Amino acid sequence: MARLVPFTIDLTRHEGTRLAAVLDALGPDWDPVEIYAGEAEAARRLYADLDPNQQATYDVLIAAGALPDSPER
Repeated sequence: MARLVPFTIDLTRHEGTRLAAVLDALGPDWDPVEIYAGEAEAARRLYADLDPNQQATYDVLIAAGALPDSPER
């Protein structure tokens, strides 16, 4: 019967390398605050000017918890 040998691996160094590669790929112009603000504006525009039927559906989805309620609306 084969004997099991303990095997451990520390992913901390690999995770640091992976994070550095991700940040390098994003580049120096990446601004997370600007990105999130743009996403919030896109969501606001997406749900703006709904007709009554669309608004009723939107309200049902908010009440069901399928969409986050946006206080900016």
